[in-house]
Amino acid sequence: MKTRSTFILLIAINVLAAVTTLVSAQAVGASRGLPADGSYTVTGKVVLPNGTPAVAARVDLSCDFTSVSTSTDDDGTYRFTGIPAGNCSLVARVAGFDPVSEFRQIQRDTPAGQAIYLPVFIRPNPYSSPAFAGVPKAATDKFKAAVEKSEKGDDEGALVLYDQAISLYPDFAPAWYHKGQILLKKNDPDKAVAAFVKAIEIRTDYLEAKYGYGLAQFQKKNYEVSEAVFRDVIKQKNDMPEAHLNLGISLFNMKKPDEAEAEFKSAIATKGGEKVPLAHLYLGQIYAQKKRNAEAAAELQKYIELAPKAPNAERIKTVIADLKKQS
Repeated sequence: MKTRSTFILLIAINVLAAVTTLVSAQAVGASRGLPADGSYTVTGKVVLPNGTPAVAARVDLSCDFTSVSTSTDDDGTYRFTGIPAGNCSLVARVAGFDPVSEFRQIQRDTPAGQAIYLPVFIRPNPYSSPAFAGVPKAATDKFKAAVEKSEKGDDEGALVLYDQAISLYPDFAPAWYHKGQILLKKNDPDKAVAAFVKAIEIRTDYLEAKYGYGLAQFQKKNYEVSEAVFRDVIKQKNDMPEAHLNLGISLFNMKKPDEAEAEFKSAIATKGGEKVPLAHLYLGQIYAQKKRNAEAAAELQKYIELAPKAPNAERIKTVIADLKKQS
């Protein structure tokens, strides 16, 4: 029989089990068309390439017919409440960097009141990457126009422009990659996989495309495949905390707690990963399952310290207290 603490902790983990990458803040932006019956919280942290929090970054969230905006606080965190179920797209914008998009689906049968934890890692300007070397200006212009369309919420228009860029230059790997991102956002992981594969065929070292391919397989719940992909990403770039984190979550879903534990620890040890609360939350779950109550409590305490505004913070504090009593 599960202890009360383990049962409560399992509830907390299930809130976040579908999340692939890290943390919370007070919404300060305007919202448009927010339904009165929204019942979920979307929260996270925006992290710069050097691992520091992105302060005052703009964060836009669209879930089907709902659109809300906010700015990150001094800790780089954002928070949206009253979000309905549906296909969600989150875009973070930081001055001097290109926007970064993350996509999640909130299932309509998800218990009301649960929180979706969605971190965003800002990356260097992609136009300076080798993937744009040799691309004709006409194709690059189509690509930039597609990015602008996507930023304004016109994904269908962006898809048309990405296809036009590809028709001008079939080996345009970034266009294939960004096309895959939109398809993933549209909850079409099969076509997204095809686009990511094409990008990787053109550039076998295309890290972002590999990572996108891993996320698509994760969305399809092909955890064995996502495991292999994230391992390949880490082999190419070992200092990606989000890759270690998502590998750990894949392993966790495959019921490989020892290997998952190692990856969560690697995520924390990686630069920028010291501010990854979700890794500590999963470690707390693993240690609780192993009856290592003192270690579980310590990890969950670290989670609370890193994410004090998390919607499940009070619940986790109760779990910590129960674990300490059993230590």
